[in-house]
Amino acid sequence: MKGRRVGIVGAGNISKLHLGGMARHADGCIAAAITDPDEQALVNRARDYAVEETYPTLDAMIANAALDAAIVCTPTHVRSSVVIPLLEADIPVLCEKPLGETLEEAEEMAEASARTDTPLAVNQNFRRHFSFAMAREVIASGAVGKPLHLTQISTMLRHDAGWRLDRKRYVMAVMSIHWFDGYRWLFDAEPTTVYCSGVNSPATEGGGDTGVSVVLTFPGGIVASLTESFSSFKRMSYCCLDCEKASLEMSMAQLRIVRGQDDVEIRENSYDKAEATYHVLDDLLRATEEGREPETSAADNIKSMRIMEAAYRSLETGEPVRLEEVVL
Repeated sequence: MKGRRVGIVGAGNISKLHLGGMARHADGCIAAAITDPDEQALVNRARDYAVEETYPTLDAMIANAALDAAIVCTPTHVRSSVVIPLLEADIPVLCEKPLGETLEEAEEMAEASARTDTPLAVNQNFRRHFSFAMAREVIASGAVGKPLHLTQISTMLRHDAGWRLDRKRYVMAVMSIHWFDGYRWLFDAEPTTVYCSGVNSPATEGGGDTGVSVVLTFPGGIVASLTESFSSFKRMSYCCLDCEKASLEMSMAQLRIVRGQDDVEIRENSYDKAEATYHVLDDLLRATEEGREPETSAADNIKSMRIMEAAYRSLETGEPVRLEEVVL
């Protein structure tokens, strides 16, 4: 895996996360090239992270950079115009989440990956940046019994700038997609129904959803409840999964296995955000070498995108949506 050449498409803030992760693992891959139409952003990012090759256009980078993979850090609404040319050039792609603004856009890119037989992965880094991976292992061991009920609250007062403010989809497209993907991965199942209600608060700029409450029902009677807000003056972060024999309290820092008031086992999470992000890239590179699907492949991520699509449909109609009804 040494010396794998990775190109970056988009020199905005999210590119720093990927470049920082790769800098820790220079023996595994190098940030070889970067492109962005903003010349100053391009120069600054290349200088700060010692990226040797800069290109004014995607076409120029594809033609000249000899890449083993590319990371797409563009705004969501232009991703398909970047991802598909990379796939057609036989360059494996790691794309920022969500894969597309809509399920339809995500399906288009997933189909391009299948058609070109070129891997496409999605940066669902919260599988490890959050303690989902540790909780998944505990559940699989049978030590806590069957999962029953998950409760999550995530609120803050967030002020974005730039392109996000012009999009109709906001809090669920920016953050809840991480949680939807995490729940699905944690339970190894897709929900049967999705119900969403929400608000658009003047407390923050943004699209049609600055705060939502979403209830998902999974096969076997599992229920997940998420309340998430970018327009709350009170910052809160809490996630707890009640199982038959214990509760799993999850956070970015640790997993707490609670069997009673004085019976708590704590497991520290070794993945910070940059390390969790690099893990997704490393898995894509290894999957390409081994001829397998990446863990967070486009085909897998479509299942998380369907949940987000169902939640937005429910938000619009005020009615629960059966996931089986969410088809193109």
